Amino acid sequence: MLQSSVHDRDLRLRDRILSGERAAADLLLSEHLDPLYRFVRWRLGRDVHRVEDLVQETFLAALQKMDAFDGRSSLHTWLCSIAKNKIRTARRAEAPKSLEDVLEEADPKIDEILAEIAREPLPDAVLERKETRDLVGATLSSLPPEYARALVQKYVEGKSVAEMAASRGKGEKAVESVLTRARTAFARVFELLAKDRGGIA
Repeated sequence: MLQSSVHDRDLRLRDRILSGERAAADLLLSEHLDPLYRFVRWRLGRDVHRVEDLVQETFLAALQKMDAFDGRSSLHTWLCSIAKNKIRTARRAEAPKSLEDVLEEADPKIDEILAEIAREPLPDAVLERKETRDLVGATLSSLPPEYARALVQKYVEGKSVAEMAASRGKGEKAVESVLTRARTAFARVFELLAKDRGGIA
């Protein structure tokens, strides 16, 4: 249900942008700027101006080829794919950077994980490790915004499922479903990055 509603909304937004509606382009920017910024920051490094430039380039490229968005993925995933290509181009002449390299190599695997999230019990401890903040941030940046927001509300802000449901205007079962998928995605992506990085210490 969630994926279907996001899919329909993304296609409607695409059509509004293609029709030349300025408010639709503004909505694309306001809804996707923060998630895309986090995504790029964890892959490109912490040079704010460099990250901002690449995010801007990504949005400009997206607007220029919006007719290529066919709805097979979410707008967020599509924007991230554009950003990935620009990041690869930007990093070709640079010296390797450990976490950034890991993310670059892991992106195809992350995409596979998010495409088919397993429905298995998860260890809560994976979200509580204090010594892995970089990996936690990188993992969150790889998740769809709805998943990342749910995890932050639950585990960082300490909100209850009931409070989350009220703030979203949804039922508790719907929120629990999002949380289950978000936690599964987080655990699998986190473990992938930790393993590929050579450990979490």
